[in-house]
Amino acid sequence: MTDTLLIVGGGIGGLTTALALLRQGLKVAVFEAAAAIGDVGAGLTLGATATRGLYALGLEDALMAAAPEQPSASAALHYRTGEVLGGGFKDRAWTSGNPDRVHAIHRADLYAILQDAVLALAPDALHLGHVFERFEQDADGVTVWFEDGTTARGCALIGADGIRSPVRTQMFGPENPRFTGQVAYRFLVPMEKALPYMGASIAGPYIGPGRSLMRYPLRHNTIVNCVVFASAESWTGEGWSQRCSVEELQNLFPGWHDDVLGLAASAPLEGTAKWALYDRDPLNTWVQGLVALLGDAAHPMLPFLGLGAAMAIEDAVVLARAFVKLPEPGAALALYESARAPRAGLMLLESRRQADLFREGPGGEQQRTLTTHRERMDYDPSTVRL
Repeated sequence: MTDTLLIVGGGIGGLTTALALLRQGLKVAVFEAAAAIGDVGAGLTLGATATRGLYALGLEDALMAAAPEQPSASAALHYRTGEVLGGGFKDRAWTSGNPDRVHAIHRADLYAILQDAVLALAPDALHLGHVFERFEQDADGVTVWFEDGTTARGCALIGADGIRSPVRTQMFGPENPRFTGQVAYRFLVPMEKALPYMGASIAGPYIGPGRSLMRYPLRHNTIVNCVVFASAESWTGEGWSQRCSVEELQNLFPGWHDDVLGLAASAPLEGTAKWALYDRDPLNTWVQGLVALLGDAAHPMLPFLGLGAAMAIEDAVVLARAFVKLPEPGAALALYESARAPRAGLMLLESRRQADLFREGPGGEQQRTLTTHRERMDYDPSTVRL
């Protein structure tokens, strides 16, 4: 297995990395802590940079089958009146007619597409139930130990294991992520229940001071994905995520537009969750010798630009191209970092600026992001210069 690239983390970043490397003829082994990858999470939006990367990996047909609908005309709306907001909220390309493909897809559906594509090329590549413990590297490769006592040996290690990455902790020491003062609430509403409350537009956010509600359809317009962002002084839960009552959800919106109140009242009694939003500062480096970080492990994004999954996908495509250009693992990882770090660091900080804009709400003085939506989307991981 010494010519195999080891990947810790079987999420979107890890699976996309595996697929990108396999399509370049390289060997991979993915180690995921969970015992199964099931119908987890809710919706996410794959913007133009993500779809360019995934299409380059041969997934266009699968994405079109799972999420063929393109976003219809929408806008950022005032939380009470429903009027279209101006200022920094006009920056994003909410309107229809965007030539770039965008897929609103259930996270579990994207997992399934990526997993199927990986296993079609390498049926033994995915190893579930492997909890990372530690790694050691030498001049010839990297050895990884797991909590069950098993080990794996490869030519390099990619830590794609999320914002609380144990690989990152071993590389740079313990560092607790910072609570941002924001909590997100997530719920899915069947379309037949949501339709009476979708009059202003089929997608887009309602934005008020200290909170906002984003909604858009999923799974062939059969359900509506709703995400609420709300300011909070602290997070007292034992973990990052916990169940939320419908009553708590409704109490977030006194005096808000009837459509928001209706969607909140339609949230399911089971399956409504809230989770704390945490953040980290950009790293000076993502690479130590033959070990590198990818996705949220390297540059966790707040969700206000919709770039979390996209940045991991971009990383994965560029990483695989780096290994083709420079087959020696240490050189390839250094090239990957130099190609990705400037953009990823900028987008991390831009996601913070957008969070401040959303937190302040309509009529605030907060400076908009330093880049426009079009500038952020003017990137193709499959062709960008390395």
